Amino acid sequence: MTTTPTSPAAPTLRLPRAARPALCLLVALAAASGCKRAEKPAAAGAPVSPAAAATTPAPAPDTPPVIHDSPEAGRQPWAGLAEPRGLAIDGRGRLWVADFGHSRVAIFDAAGGSLGGWGGARGNGKYQLQDPADIAIHGEDVYVADTWNGRVQHFTTSGQFRETAAAELYGPRGVVVAPDGVVWIADSGNNRLVLLQAGQPARFIGKAGGGADGLMSPVGIAANASRVYVADIGNHRLQVLGLDGKFQRSIPVAAWKDTMEPYVATDDKDHLYVSVPAGSSVLELDHSGKVLHTWQTDDAGKKLLKPSGLALDGKTGILYVVDAASNLVTTIHVAGKKG
Repeated sequence: MTTTPTSPAAPTLRLPRAARPALCLLVALAAASGCKRAEKPAAAGAPVSPAAAATTPAPAPDTPPVIHDSPEAGRQPWAGLAEPRGLAIDGRGRLWVADFGHSRVAIFDAAGGSLGGWGGARGNGKYQLQDPADIAIHGEDVYVADTWNGRVQHFTTSGQFRETAAAELYGPRGVVVAPDGVVWIADSGNNRLVLLQAGQPARFIGKAGGGADGLMSPVGIAANASRVYVADIGNHRLQVLGLDGKFQRSIPVAAWKDTMEPYVATDDKDHLYVSVPAGSSVLELDHSGKVLHTWQTDDAGKKLLKPSGLALDGKTGILYVVDAASNLVTTIHVAGKKG
């Protein structure tokens, strides 16, 4: 069975742009990843020269998703990815990948079989994306950090568009849904976190700087039943917050000393896993930041090149790792290590 949904227009929750400008670190991140801030399109009806008309391709259609129940035959595992970033696991064990290089959402089974997705044509329509960097799933809800459209898009796991959950962000790179249903967004360029809750006004947490409640270009974000962990990369640390939004403490991460886009995973026992893209490794940390384990290869013994997104399957004890350099998703079994 193939799902090709159509959906009516939905309301947009528009958030005010932060007054504080983004720090230079976000510019460095964009340059390092080959990503540029999207140019504002010409206004409708604006005159176009004959030369420009001859060289400018027609806009790609805003095509709804096509999601398959079984993998497409004849394709290699994880085929078609380009510089992938964040990922998430749904209740059926499917992996949803932010395919940054192709500006799309790609869906796979646990073995890497392609199940479809949407996007692939850069744009700002309902199903179009510009360099998405992360995905979060909560029940049947899917949230995509549509980084260089400056927004977070809300869909269902069947591919139906719901709404633009947050707009007027500046290069959002991380998104997670806490167990209480609150959506947390790492609004990287504005050096803050944005919290969304149905029926409640948006909250803005943090401020630019290195203080106890400071953030500098936050990227990866993870949540469990009691805490939220944010990769505060400009300050080379994890910021730890309660579900109430209060900053609790900081965990230094010495490996994050270079410009990079790390991601975070955790479980309800506060086991912490962080990616180190510039160091070709994934680390397990304790509460103080002490490195308990370092992985530089996956379960098959293949060397990690540029690990980015992480997703921990609590049922199987498998940590899924996106490798943005090899354009694959790989696995590290962490089950059995814990008492």
